[in-house]
Amino acid sequence: MKVITVFKDQFAIISFKVDQILGYEVQEFQDAVLNSIDKGTKFIIVDLSGVKYISSWGIGMLIHGLATTKNRGGEFKIACLADKVFEVLQKVKINTVLDIHKSVDSAMSVR
Repeated sequence: MKVITVFKDQFAIISFKVDQILGYEVQEFQDAVLNSIDKGTKFIIVDLSGVKYISSWGIGMLIHGLATTKNRGGEFKIACLADKVFEVLQKVKINTVLDIHKSVDSAMSVR
């Protein structure tokens, strides 16, 4: 299992046990998002604190998670980006689409 979900209050915090998101985690990540929404969670936070690299497939996975969450009436946030991961998102301008926070606590405090 490469994707872990922890529920805290009304938040589902999804994190990865890998330091590189290459896209192989797509099904597991999408299942985590859908399962969280099905349990009534409206706030999805993706904790990328352990991730040092993200591929284009990984970026697509995040965008799909965002669309899935928004289409079902929820909010999707990203937290704890490493500088290199943020630079990649910035280069492809995805940082303008994603709701990015410095920490999980920060993402939880903004609604």
